[in-house]
Amino acid sequence: MIAQKIQDVADSENVAVLGFGPASALAEEPPGHRPDDLLPGARSLICFGIPVPMGVYRPFPFTIETVWRSQALSYRRLDTLSLRFAALLEDEGAQAVPVFGCMPMTLNGRGQVAGYLNQLRMGESVGIGTIGRNGLLIHSRYGARLMLGGVVTTAELPALRMPDIDQPGCPPDCRICVDACPIQAISAEKKRVGIMRCLNYTARTPLMSKIKFAVLRATRPQSAARLMNMMAFDEHTLHICSRCVSLCPYGGKQ
Repeated sequence: MIAQKIQDVADSENVAVLGFGPASALAEEPPGHRPDDLLPGARSLICFGIPVPMGVYRPFPFTIETVWRSQALSYRRLDTLSLRFAALLEDEGAQAVPVFGCMPMTLNGRGQVAGYLNQLRMGESVGIGTIGRNGLLIHSRYGARLMLGGVVTTAELPALRMPDIDQPGCPPDCRICVDACPIQAISAEKKRVGIMRCLNYTARTPLMSKIKFAVLRATRPQSAARLMNMMAFDEHTLHICSRCVSLCPYGGKQ
């Protein structure tokens, strides 16, 4: 019954993709970033995505500003839906914690910016996409343009992937994103992006002193994470590069 209620809300809100899967799929994530760390007794994951329109990334005089605004608005929509799904689950007697699309963030054991849970791995584990060479979740219809939201819950939800379509992953010889990255931050073989290298290049955070963040990151990581969450998200950060998304040909014919 609760699974159907969540699907009904997703349909009414035009959520493009939705998946349910077992929380145990992320049991091997780094300590502190596992479903049980966020919610003891976690049984299920919900991950869903909405695509940023392809036209937002087309080259025109205001591409950077349009991408920035589109992503900020999408995060608010995703976070609101995560809260709504969590409330539905709690109404049915389960416990649930939203996993927001961008923030809050923390610093992992290596001092790198990280989410409480890895949403990319959540999306892959519930079957709504495959992690591509650009380190992003790619979808056979929407490419790398999906933005994600999620929930961890103690409810036992049935496996679900909506829509149920094939996700073959990156074409064998495609390296467009790797070659296009201006700072060579993409490790194609590991399907990973050097997040700090990427952020240091692309993020413009006029309200947050990067020097202060660097000092706190080295001496008081928790304080650094709080400063970042207050000063460097939503409309507070402008990203000047999205080539790994905009040049990805995957799903481009849809």
